[in-house]
Parts: sequence; C-alpha cells; structure tokens
Amino acid sequence: MQPRSPRRFRAARCGGFAAALLAAPLAATPFGPALVAVAARAGDAAGPVWPEPDGTLVLARPFGRSEISLRLARRVAGAVDTLTWDGVTFLADTEPADALQARAALGSGSGRRRVSEAGGPQAAEPAARRLRALRSGRSWAETETRLAWDPPETGAAADVILHKRVALGLPGLGNAVEVQARFVLPGPAAAARFEPLTLAVPAEFSEAWRFDPATGALSRRAAAPGEEPAPVVLATPEGSHALAVWSPDPPAQEPDAPRPRFTVRPGPGATRLGCAVRIAEAAAGNHDFACYALVGTLADVRSALRTLTAPE
Repeated sequence: MQPRSPRRFRAARCGGFAAALLAAPLAATPFGPALVAVAARAGDAAGPVWPEPDGTLVLARPFGRSEISLRLARRVAGAVDTLTWDGVTFLADTEPADALQARAALGSGSGRRRVSEAGGPQAAEPAARRLRALRSGRSWAETETRLAWDPPETGAAADVILHKRVALGLPGLGNAVEVQARFVLPGPAAAARFEPLTLAVPAEFSEAWRFDPATGALSRRAAAPGEEPAPVVLATPEGSHALAVWSPDPPAQEPDAPRPRFTVRPGPGATRLGCAVRIAEAAAGNHDFACYALVGTLADVRSALRTLTAPE
C-alpha cells in the first residue's frame, strides 16, 4: 500500500472526524466514551480536573530546530492562550480575545449576536464554569464548552455548545496545529458566521504575505483589514518566524456553505488572523469545520501551504 500524502491524510482525517461527530448523540460528547463530560452545576467553578495546579495543559511536539508548544487554560475555558516555537511566542496575550479560539456570529442586522470560546471581561459566567469536559494526550486535547454570549444575554438564553479537538502535527507536516470544531446550535439562525480558528499575532510579525495556491508563491500584502480567498502569512521582518491559517472546504453536510475566507484584522499591538465560513439559514444542530495554524520559518509555512493546497 502506498503511503498517503499529508493532503490525503488530512482529507481522510477530517472526514472521519465529521463522521464520528455525526454518529454521536447530542447528549454525549462526540469524541467517544472515554471522554466523560463534567456537568455544570450552579456554584461549581472547578469543572474538569486540569493537569497543572494553575489550571493549564501543555501540549508539545518537536519540529525543526525546536518544538511547538501550546497551552490550554482554564482562564479561557479551554482555549489556547500560549503558542511558542524556537523561543518565540506566536500569540498576543493582552486579553482573553487574543487566545487561539473558536467564535461565531448568529443572526443578522440588529438581531445579530456573537458567541466565543474564551469569552471576555463582561462575560456573565466565569470561563471555568463553561468548560464541561477535557481529555488529552501528549500532543492532542479535546474539550466541550458552553460558548459565552457577547454582550451577555440578559435573559435565559439557550447554550451554543462547542466540541473541539486540538492536535499538533500531521504526517509530513509537523508544523501544523489542527483544530476540528463542532458548533451545536440550539435553534436555527437566519445567518451564521463560524470561525473555527481565530488568534491574535503579536506586532513583531509585521510583514504580511498573500499565498497563491495556484503557483505556490508569496506576494506582499498591505497591512489592512479584510477577508481573502487565499491564506495570509504574517512573519517577522527577517522571515525567521511566521504563521498562517488555512482551512479546507466545508464538509458535505454544509452544502450551502461557500469556501472559507481568511480574515485579517490589524489592531493595537496585534493582528488577528482567522478562517471564517458564512452560512445563510443555518439549521439547528451540528456544524463541523476544520482549520489549521501553520508555524515555523517563512519557508516552513510556505512549504506547508503548498503541500496542503497541492492538487490530488
């Protein structure tokens, strides 16, 4: 049997993940019986047991001259608040919104509401209480979280649930941080914008590049907000450290979803990158997506993007 290319492995892995999610009952977690959900109880701020006393979990995997290390934290409801490689941090850390996390916007016009994994300072419920389950291995972690409304709901709002798996590395792509996310909507939405992965990159990554999947080339991009059909790479001026976000097309159970867009939002001290999928008339229930953060040198990130976007 011929070994699968990273692209083929990625497609099979995403398909298998989606199939497992769809086969799982909503009352259970989608990652199998070994993941025991922790019921949220009034007044219970502890939630799942964390490996470290400060409420953190560190995942690591060697890549190139160093190792990629990321940290999930209770303070952001199980989102990733630290990502490092070769002694450099790839995440800003000025507020919870800087975390590598999942977000969504539901509805349209004046009725549009936002939910996020990490929440914010005005969240109605502490982040630790929103995390319902946590399971991990050496280079992967799975969480189940009640997303925080922004601004907080004043009445009794139905929960939007996030089931997420974060894993380090793919065969042949050791610099990939894989995020597979299922958003469970309590009811239909007139419109939805799902962001399975968004993160804030420090200002030191001041060079912006646009990746062309057709040629595999990089071209300079102005530091301006917007949405791109192709990935954007942020890098340090010398190219020694870089980060990009990439996502495959939505799975078959999202037939009306367009191809993902790659978002760029510069801000004070950081630039936010992400992948986003817009869906009109989003049904109640499960919406599954995969997205990847690619780290390393500028050459490493370009090579990973060329592998992921190469034709079959």
